[in-house]
Amino acid sequence: MKNNQLASRKTPLIYLVMVILLALLALGVFSAVQIQLKGQAVFASSDQVPWNIIIAGYVFLALTASGLCLTANFFELLKIRRFQLLQKRAHFMAISFLVPSLAMLAMDLGQFSRVHHFILHPGFTSPLWWMGTVYGIYLVLLMLEFLAIHNGRAKMAFVFSVITLITAVVATSILGGIFSVILDRTLWFGSGTPVWFVFSSVISGIAAMISVTVLTYFLNGRPMGEDLEQALRELGTILTVLLGIGLVFTVWRLIASVYAKAPDAFFVVSSPYSLQFWVLFLGIGIVIPFLLLLTRTRRKPGWIELAGFLVLIGMYMDKHIFVIAGQLRQSIDGSIAAYTSTPSEWGLIAGTVAATALIYMVGERYLSLDRTVVHPAESTL
Repeated sequence: MKNNQLASRKTPLIYLVMVILLALLALGVFSAVQIQLKGQAVFASSDQVPWNIIIAGYVFLALTASGLCLTANFFELLKIRRFQLLQKRAHFMAISFLVPSLAMLAMDLGQFSRVHHFILHPGFTSPLWWMGTVYGIYLVLLMLEFLAIHNGRAKMAFVFSVITLITAVVATSILGGIFSVILDRTLWFGSGTPVWFVFSSVISGIAAMISVTVLTYFLNGRPMGEDLEQALRELGTILTVLLGIGLVFTVWRLIASVYAKAPDAFFVVSSPYSLQFWVLFLGIGIVIPFLLLLTRTRRKPGWIELAGFLVLIGMYMDKHIFVIAGQLRQSIDGSIAAYTSTPSEWGLIAGTVAATALIYMVGERYLSLDRTVVHPAESTL
């Protein structure tokens, strides 16, 4: 009775969330229509800065989807029962992140009809073509794995978990490789970029898994079981360690860039992106959640959820700064370009995030995301 009363009190809040998401989705659809009618004229892209914040948004969402799959499949291979409580939810979350992000990326072409050129005219020497192709294959594998989990086919799900995990790493590293092979972009170039993309995808995936799971139970007015709460606390501990490693990684990237006097690095640490880097990425996205998790992991899940949301903010800002700041210096004459995002770009991103949330809410309502696959010889840890 108490749980039913709690759920009934949360119902108006769910309706409010639905209204907000539908409004944002409508804004995204309006922006998409503008793009189809006017092409890339509605973007702030230029010959000097060809990649806009839509690319940054895609990178963040695609990496988060990969991180959700990587984390869930790794725990699936270990067959730790507590983490298997999150397996089905994590896979559907990955699908709900990846499908809208791919649609948003297609919109960046200016005309959606241009997608057929990608299919009919493959560029085998292009990292961009390989990224799109591998992510398409990854999405199909991810859906097949989710179907195996949904239908309770444990052996099939296990086989797909191995294949999908490897494909997720390949797709994520290729996405980083698109940037790392451009020699005259000092902020992008180097073998460390694909490594950071894979590592930050795991951070984003765990943060999304924690924050969305806790928020789901809160909005539904359902109490979490003891095993699930323990799994979230342990994920919080893992996230603490990863944030510490990420902080060290970031410091070394700064030291190497500043010591080598890489010109693009100064757009990050001084102007125009110093506020976003020092406050939103390093402060809010890494240091504060690291301290929260370090001191409050054993307490209520709400603290872990807050840390997860802060991490997601920081991970997006990292990709935003990385994509835009890496294009400002012009290699031909050394001039500095300017970029100011447009309402259509932000509208499309808002609509994509809303679509992600709505797809997930539909799955939560109809697909029993709490259910797990029973393995014949699973661990009791």
